Amino acid sequence: MSFWNRLLGKDPKKYFLSINPHDSDWSIVTWNFDCKKADDRRWVVELNSSREKTIVEWQKNSLEVVDFYKNSRLSLHQDVSGNVELKQLMNLVMHSSLKITLEKNREFMLLPVSGVTTIDMQNEFKYLQWVQASFGMVVRALDDMKNKSGLILTGAFFSGIEPQTGERVIRVIIFNLDIFYYLNADQTLRVLIFDDKNKGHGESKIPSFQQIIKVTKPQFYDEIVKLLHRIAEAGEVP
Repeated sequence: MSFWNRLLGKDPKKYFLSINPHDSDWSIVTWNFDCKKADDRRWVVELNSSREKTIVEWQKNSLEVVDFYKNSRLSLHQDVSGNVELKQLMNLVMHSSLKITLEKNREFMLLPVSGVTTIDMQNEFKYLQWVQASFGMVVRALDDMKNKSGLILTGAFFSGIEPQTGERVIRVIIFNLDIFYYLNADQTLRVLIFDDKNKGHGESKIPSFQQIIKVTKPQFYDEIVKLLHRIAEAGEVP
């Protein structure tokens, strides 16, 4: 079983190579999110399935991998100071977890929705322009970070079946935006975007954007994919 091989091998490279986001029902990737101190640096990938949870955490110069399988908890702690290969593997795990998890939603985005009208089409293209402009501001802010080494990227990504509600969702927290894509049972896509401005995430209770999307699901999907690609690039372990 790859699980036991992964833990008993004591080689963190084997841990990385055996991580399988395909099996995850609820995936989380965070960049310096919910840190206790302002100068902390913390990258986390968490993959949850019905029988197993894997957490990979890179914090400053230490790596921790924890596997929960049934009633067992096994972990590995590793000093990674100056280990370029492990750093590259950590970045690879973050990128692949995002890519594979997002691709699970592609089929839903291509499914047709019944009862679409011409007005739906006209309105949705206006909504899409609003989302493109909002995400574009985030991308420009990410580009600005390249020339400002003192800035810290803080963000989070959640995707899959939300454990508390049972809803299928893609959620992205980045800068002042808290973005929700709900994949509804009737094949519609419900999009909510909260703008927390200068407050902490979760402070805004009224969405700045809230719409049901029927026609332009693929275009909305493309926008969140492109945004997450840029976040992942900016959020790599340096």
